[in-house]
Amino acid sequence: MPDFPTGPGKKILDQVRRTQQDQLASETIDFPHQQYLSFLLNEDWYGLSVYHLVEVLPPPKITRVPSVPDHILGVINLRGEVLSTIDLKKFFGLPQGESTEDQAIIVVEHAGVRTGLLVDDIGDLVNLAPEDLSEEPLLAGTSQRVFFEGAAPWGEVFLTVIRPEGIFQAEGMYSYQG
Repeated sequence: MPDFPTGPGKKILDQVRRTQQDQLASETIDFPHQQYLSFLLNEDWYGLSVYHLVEVLPPPKITRVPSVPDHILGVINLRGEVLSTIDLKKFFGLPQGESTEDQAIIVVEHAGVRTGLLVDDIGDLVNLAPEDLSEEPLLAGTSQRVFFEGAAPWGEVFLTVIRPEGIFQAEGMYSYQG
């Protein structure tokens, strides 16, 4: 495994760093937009704040761990660091599809813990203002709202923004339910 992200992961991280440098270099402190990494789960687009993003990489060898919840695929070795890897489709109860070459692991950090999230494909970086996000589409599943910040129109589709802290603090995230 390389010592640094390559391919699409390097491209995404380079874009994030350039945007952050532009924001710091800007004379105005108030930057109303937040940047999100878009990704695909089945046919739907989701977003994740780049503030949680560590890197994006092709799925490495995942070592299964016995007696963990089904949504935890196992662990990966990221340059000597052992990371749990979560299948977001299983976690959200979405239908499973075939593995493809477009799948990626998004490495995120929350509360000092790094975790890999398996997704179907990586999209673009999306700039959204707080007022772009609406909770309206999420009202039907109020118990699930803890996982999402909201949804925003994005071209012809909607981008549903994930709240990582809701996922990592969810009951049953790391305990076996079997």
